[in-house]
Amino acid sequence: MKPSTRWAIVVLVVVVIGILWMLWSQRDQQQAPAKGEIAKQPVAPKPEPSPVPVTPKADEPVTASVFFDFDRSALRSGEAPKLDELTARIKGRAFDRLDAVGHADRIGADPYNLQLSKKRAEAVRAYLVGKGVDAGRIRTEAKGESEAMTGEACKSMGAESRKNQKLVECLQRDRRVQIQLVATR
Repeated sequence: MKPSTRWAIVVLVVVVIGILWMLWSQRDQQQAPAKGEIAKQPVAPKPEPSPVPVTPKADEPVTASVFFDFDRSALRSGEAPKLDELTARIKGRAFDRLDAVGHADRIGADPYNLQLSKKRAEAVRAYLVGKGVDAGRIRTEAKGESEAMTGEACKSMGAESRKNQKLVECLQRDRRVQIQLVATR
């Protein structure tokens, strides 16, 4: 190695050591606060209160449909907002009852599907009661697989088995509870 190259490396090492020592000695010193204005968060204008509360018309139908996973009666988390909206729509409204009608797809035995649809309707009822709806005003009914929404659409999907995922997905609309408000006359 040439002497000039050695000297260049030595000078470079000394400069790096000097910079590191300078940074090391200043690490305990607090930095001065930055000068200038502090940015302010924009303030959203407050919405004006509506002069008249919006209530549903007496003849306006109040309905909702919530869907369930295959062979399950537990309410999906994504379906809860539908029931929350329904609860908000009926607050302060005179009505006789809410009908919650449970349904099942055609996979499985009829008695099992009837029981499953009953459990689904009861799950919806329990959720609505938890949201403050009077339990005595909610009527549950089970239809099993008797009122399929899919009709003939899923007929040629293959074997009626839980292992046939294509059929299970096609029958999704049949696994539901339909809720309807029965208004006071």
